[in-house]
Amino acid sequence: MKPKTPSPQHLSRDISQLGLALRDCARQIRYAARNVPGQVKPDRPPNARTPLAQRARPSGRLSLESVAHFADDLIETAETFAGHAMPPLQDHWKSPVPLESLTTYLFPPEGASRNTRIFATGYYAAAKRMIMQCGATDVLIFEHLISRAFEEVESALAAPGAARSSGVGADSSQWRHALCQACARLVLALIDAQPIRSTRFDALPDASAPWWLITEPNAYVFLTLSVAALARNIFTSGMVTEPDAAVRFFADVIGAREEALRRALKDRDALRALTAEIEHVVSHLC
Repeated sequence: MKPKTPSPQHLSRDISQLGLALRDCARQIRYAARNVPGQVKPDRPPNARTPLAQRARPSGRLSLESVAHFADDLIETAETFAGHAMPPLQDHWKSPVPLESLTTYLFPPEGASRNTRIFATGYYAAAKRMIMQCGATDVLIFEHLISRAFEEVESALAAPGAARSSGVGADSSQWRHALCQACARLVLALIDAQPIRSTRFDALPDASAPWWLITEPNAYVFLTLSVAALARNIFTSGMVTEPDAAVRFFADVIGAREEALRRALKDRDALRALTAEIEHVVSHLC
């Protein structure tokens, strides 16, 4: 049988992911170069018309400023070529981002491995929108790390003996516990991956940007988003459905339990402790 060739849609997704990874790497170079303390500018500023190779190799030695300029050019090139493959995905956070239910993220149909990329894109957009709406002027998030965390959790849940969606009643306490444990596992995987690399606030945060977001953005943001996705499974009615309002509501819930959640994350058995705390939060929302 003649092997199937990738469809244009699959190729565009792959090229888009390559572009995202390239931009992630370039941004990391740029942030590293610009955050090194001390004077990094060369004696003569680079001319915009100077070839890239010459700008990246100023006379004498390679400066941090030239590395930052090189990263900027690399990002621009990646965005240009990735944009030819499919429309840019980096602005989809500017519209409300509806979250899927937790089971949709973690228990995809058989053969739907590519859904992981789609879900990672949704989580990326929701995380970026949440942070930007709290007053941030810039945020650096690595989407491929979100995708990797999803894949790790999917593999763990597919292991023998892991709780699955089939065979457990949707209203049973066992199913609720399994959902809360899956939610905790996802949160821990995302915190471990550290997809949110930096946030920038030009002004001191106010009530709309709690200090937990400033000090530990991965924990605060991904707890909020994951519990919001969990609620879509557990609560069939009575919950806020408008995307931005739902995220704000659960951000307040997570903020109210900040001290207990911090203790759970630092527990020796973080999965057990965080599962219990998420179950506690859910039980008070019933």
